[in-house]
Amino acid sequence: MGVDMMIEAKSRDNVAEATVGETFLKSLTLLEQVHRRLHDVVKDDLERSGERSLTGVQALLLYEIGDGETPASTLRARGAFAGTSMSYNVKKLQEGGYLVQTRSDDDRRTVRLKLTPSGQDVRERVAALFERQANALEPTASVRPDDLDHFNRTATRLERFWSDQIRFRL
Repeated sequence: MGVDMMIEAKSRDNVAEATVGETFLKSLTLLEQVHRRLHDVVKDDLERSGERSLTGVQALLLYEIGDGETPASTLRARGAFAGTSMSYNVKKLQEGGYLVQTRSDDDRRTVRLKLTPSGQDVRERVAALFERQANALEPTASVRPDDLDHFNRTATRLERFWSDQIRFRL
């Protein structure tokens, strides 16, 4: 029986509250699902506007690069693209004409990324999508600003907890 089913069964029968372990596993599952769904939503929005050559991950990568030049190492350090092949996606985005990558004159190991006009268009579409969704959260999903504040505080503490696990070998 999966964690979701165990928690539902317990709450249905009013036998007992879910354990911390069960709640934690449920949270991990939800984080992964929400992250994947974000990619799906971005991809769907792009497809509706006629952009069919990008994945959700690639569009979010363009969004994260921003308006200026960004070192690839900065994007890796943020951790937003863990589990994806960053070099593969950068190569595909460069081949598609969405970004250019250059080597730093000071340190040839450093790769800098900059959006082309096509990449900037995608970035602006993703930003507009996020703005529309932010405005729709409360009226359509009953997600209030204080809900997001609480979520952000919890996610920040969880990220710090995991970073400490690695850093201090806990």
